[in-house]
Amino acid sequence: MRKEKKIFGAIFRTSPVDFPREWPRILTAVNRLLIFLLLLVSTSAFASAQEKKRFVLYGILLENIPVQLADGSKWEMDKGDTFPVVMYKEQRTKMILQLAGTSFLIAADKVKVIEEKELTEALLATYRNNVANYLESRAKKMRAEMAK
Repeated sequence: MRKEKKIFGAIFRTSPVDFPREWPRILTAVNRLLIFLLLLVSTSAFASAQEKKRFVLYGILLENIPVQLADGSKWEMDKGDTFPVVMYKEQRTKMILQLAGTSFLIAADKVKVIEEKELTEALLATYRNNVANYLESRAKKMRAEMAK
């Protein structure tokens, strides 16, 4: 048996099984949420697929400086030697420079910082030379320890 209701000037017939009127609103909200999630996933996948720009700083020593490397060895670094900058410390008054697999701490006022695009082949050669010397000295030290 159907009843007629008059709502807002229109006559609606109700069936014995009348679904609540919230379902259409819930379904459209779910559809909007799914669309939003799909857009979010697609944009994040696109952003991660783009090539990331490298930004590397190099430090050129302004004077001869004795340093202690993180592995405990002591070295005399020459004026003009170039090293990659790992980070600044203590409110940019000190910086950590990298030498092969180790690093050392130095006062920031004793280093001139340049960007990678300003790096010349001669400056890069000083770094490669220092790395080769460091690796050679580590190899000699390891051989001496193994011979004992």
